[in-house]
Amino acid sequence: MKLRIGFITNSSSSSFTIARSDLTDEQIEKIKNYFEAAKEVGMNDFDDLWDIDETNFGIRGFTCMDNGDMNKFLRLIGINRDIVEWEDWS
Repeated sequence: MKLRIGFITNSSSSSFTIARSDLTDEQIEKIKNYFEAAKEVGMNDFDDLWDIDETNFGIRGFTCMDNGDMNKFLRLIGINRDIVEWEDWS
């Protein structure tokens, strides 16, 4: 898997994985409820939905069309970009 630091626009799909041990319970809840939490931090640009899966080890998000800046959202809720693994599926 590639480690991505930036955000690629106009990508056909994208995914991310974050180790659960690197997140607070509050951050996990915000990621799981990103659509509402994004509005709370002033982001209203999620046009396409992300599938968010939680396991005992981490949280993973996937979208077929990444028109919402998940990287920006994660940063706004206090997640260090160095702990996020991005994979571009274009």
